[in-house]
Amino acid sequence: MNFFAENSISIIKKIRTVILTVFMIVLPSVIFPGDYTADFLNIGIGARAAGMGSAFCSISDDVSSFYWNPAGVALLKKPVFGGMYGSQFGSFKNPLGTYHYLGFALPLTGSGVISVNWVRLSVNDIPVFSELAGDDFWDRLRNRSLRPTGEAEGYINDTEDAFFFSFALMNKFSLDLGWEYHEVTVNIPVGINIKWIQQSIGDHEAKCIGIDIGTMVQIPLNDFLQSEKFGTLNFGLNIQDITETSLKWDTEHADPIPINYRIGISYLHEIKWVHSKILIAYDHTTRWRGEKNVGIELQCMNTINVRSGLHEGKFTGGAGIKFWKICIDYAFLSHDLDSLHRISFSFTP
Repeated sequence: MNFFAENSISIIKKIRTVILTVFMIVLPSVIFPGDYTADFLNIGIGARAAGMGSAFCSISDDVSSFYWNPAGVALLKKPVFGGMYGSQFGSFKNPLGTYHYLGFALPLTGSGVISVNWVRLSVNDIPVFSELAGDDFWDRLRNRSLRPTGEAEGYINDTEDAFFFSFALMNKFSLDLGWEYHEVTVNIPVGINIKWIQQSIGDHEAKCIGIDIGTMVQIPLNDFLQSEKFGTLNFGLNIQDITETSLKWDTEHADPIPINYRIGISYLHEIKWVHSKILIAYDHTTRWRGEKNVGIELQCMNTINVRSGLHEGKFTGGAGIKFWKICIDYAFLSHDLDSLHRISFSFTP
């Protein structure tokens, strides 16, 4: 009995692995031909943003800013290193695929900031099967020798990389609201990404260069309305792949990456009596089928953060802690196929 039980479990695991691999790599290109090129860049960067439902375009004030809105890189006042590890289906220790990034940001003399980052999605040991023998299903049903063995003939790997170089500049404008009001300073940072994307699957490779531009508007409502009861209202716009990037394969085939408009709005309110802040955000993207995301974060005494959100209608949640010069964040993402987990860190020397 144990022998049959163990073999049944083994077969179920193999079937599950194949199905998840198909969903991750093959199925999108079959259902939506020409869509979802370099889709690994739509997964999201950073556990903080993931926990907030990926509603981060108008926030973008940490080391993951380059991804959500390159303008947010200008908000970084000190050098910072960061990274993330994420499992793509399967267990956290033994996932079907892995998704991670590493990078750093460095403020320059003046109001400029540069950032360099590396993003990778990798799926290893993808089984390869031979073509089905016979002309149709009935041939294989009648002739046992035509039936597939179910054993893979070999395995291939899928590796997708993106290297980002970002530059952002902070701009401050003083608005004169008239003789009854004083001047209000509005921050309008702008930023740009230059990214190199490459993918290899089996023996084939593809490469391309893309450009993103972004801006933000930060309005201090306390100054604008002359009251300490209000917080800060932020708007964000990130235009991704403005050159209509095309991923070119060594087979002479090219997969286009359409322009994406990521638009966001957020509100940050300080709760002084408990030394905390509450942040509410909304994002909308236009590429492919589009998506709408919302998120909320409670910042407690600048030490502990609790987050929740909806990413395309799916629940997300997470938490973070800051101590010394290190910040560690965790996020949980619900998914139709399997739950996903993210752990990220940042370090400010």
